[in-house]
Amino acid sequence: MNSNTKLSCAIAAILSGSAAGFAHAAPAATEADANDSIQEITVTAQRRTENVQNVPIAIQALTGATLEQLNVQTIDQFIKYLPNVTAPNSGPGTGNVYMRGLSGGTLNAQSSGTIGQFPNVAIYLDDQSGQLPGRNLDIYAADLERIEVIEGPQGTLFGAGAQAGVIRYITNKPKLDVTEGNVDAGYGTTAHGANNSNVTAMINIPLINDTLAVRAVIYNDSRGGYIDNVPGTFTRKTTDLGIHYAGYATTCSIGVPSAAGLCPTGSKATKFGVPPGSPVANNDSLAGNDINPVTYQGIRASALYKINDDWNALLTQTYQDMHAQGVFYQMPYSSDGEKLQPLQTTIFSPSYDKDKFENTAWTLNGKFGDLRAVYTGAYLVRNVEQRNDYTNYARGFYADYYQCYGAHKGLAATCYSPVTSWQEIVRNTHQTHEVRLSTPDDWRAR
Repeated sequence: MNSNTKLSCAIAAILSGSAAGFAHAAPAATEADANDSIQEITVTAQRRTENVQNVPIAIQALTGATLEQLNVQTIDQFIKYLPNVTAPNSGPGTGNVYMRGLSGGTLNAQSSGTIGQFPNVAIYLDDQSGQLPGRNLDIYAADLERIEVIEGPQGTLFGAGAQAGVIRYITNKPKLDVTEGNVDAGYGTTAHGANNSNVTAMINIPLINDTLAVRAVIYNDSRGGYIDNVPGTFTRKTTDLGIHYAGYATTCSIGVPSAAGLCPTGSKATKFGVPPGSPVANNDSLAGNDINPVTYQGIRASALYKINDDWNALLTQTYQDMHAQGVFYQMPYSSDGEKLQPLQTTIFSPSYDKDKFENTAWTLNGKFGDLRAVYTGAYLVRNVEQRNDYTNYARGFYADYYQCYGAHKGLAATCYSPVTSWQEIVRNTHQTHEVRLSTPDDWRAR
C-alpha cells in the first residue's frame, strides 16, 4: 500500500468516525446491518419528526448511544465535542452557552440570577424552556433519547432567547408494549484529585398493555474534587489600594505623625499604612485537599396514556439536586503573595453552590382530520443558594472603605478582619404553554 492510499484510508476513517459519533452512532447488530453505510437518526428541530439529513439547518444530534460511548452526563462534558460551541463558567450550573461566538454579555456568578441577562442560547428539556437569567440549567443526561444542538437564530420555533441557537434534551418516553430496565454503575478517580462514583437505574413498565405505561430513572453521581485549599494567611499591607481609607498616616507634608497616625495641624498625610493591631486572617479551619466535590442527584418519572389510535397524553415529573462545594479556580499566588502550585488556592470562607430544580410537564398529542395537534405545557421551579469567599477582594480599591475607619474621624485608626463572603439566594419560575397545528409532512405547502 503506497503512502497516498494510506492517507486516503486514514482520512476516510476519521470522517466516518465523526459521522458515527455525532449523528449516526449505533452498533451494528448483524452482518447485513454492518453493510449499511448510515443508520437513520430522527430529530424534531423543526417541530416535526424528520431524518437529520433532511433538515436544512445546522444541527447535530448526540444519540443516547453516543452519550454512553463518550461517557458524558453534563453540559461541560459533551460541549467540548461540538464545533462552534463554548460554555465558559466558574463551576457547575454557573455558565452560559455561546454558539458561533455570539453572546449577549454576562456577569459573574454573584447576582447573575437576579440582574443577569437571559442567555441567547436556549436550553430545552423536551418542550420546556429552561432558560433563566445568568445561568444555564445544568441538566444531567440520564436516560436520554438524544441531545439536539441547533446553531443559528431559532426564535421562530423556540422563542426570543434562541438568537444564537438551541440545545434540546430529548428524554426517552414510556413504551407501551415492553417491560425493560437497566442499571449502570461506575467508579473512577479524578486526575490529581479524589475518587468518583455514579449509578443510574431505569425501569419501564406497561401497566395496561398498549394503553398505559410508566417509565422512571433515578441517578446519583458523586465527583471527586481536585482543587486544594492550602494553609495561608491574609495580612493587610501598605501597598493595598484602599489602605488610605484607614486614615493611619505614616508620612506627613509637615512634621511627623503621632502614634495614632494623625498629622500635625496644618499638615496633610502623604503616605498611609496599616493601623497597629490590624488582625491577620488564616484559613486553617478550611484548608484541605480536593475541596470541590460535586454531586448530582435526581429522578424523572413519566406516564404515557394512549387514549385511542389518534390521541395520547404524556405526563412527566423531574427533580434534580446539584450540590457543588468549594471553588473551581486556581490561584498563582496565595493571599499574602507566596507562589502556589497548579490546582491550589487560598480561601477563607466556606463556598458552595446548591442548585435544585423541579419540572412538571404535560403533552397532549392528537389529530383533527389531517392536521396533527399538540398541546404542551410545563411548570419549572429553580432554587439556587450560592456562597463564595470574598476575602481576596480586601486588597481592592474600596475594600478598606468598608472594613476600616480612620483617625481623621476622631477615632483610633482601626481595620477589622478581612475575611468576607457573598451569598445569593434565588428562586426562578418558568411556565410554558404552547399549541401547535401541523400539516402532513407530504403536503406541498406545510
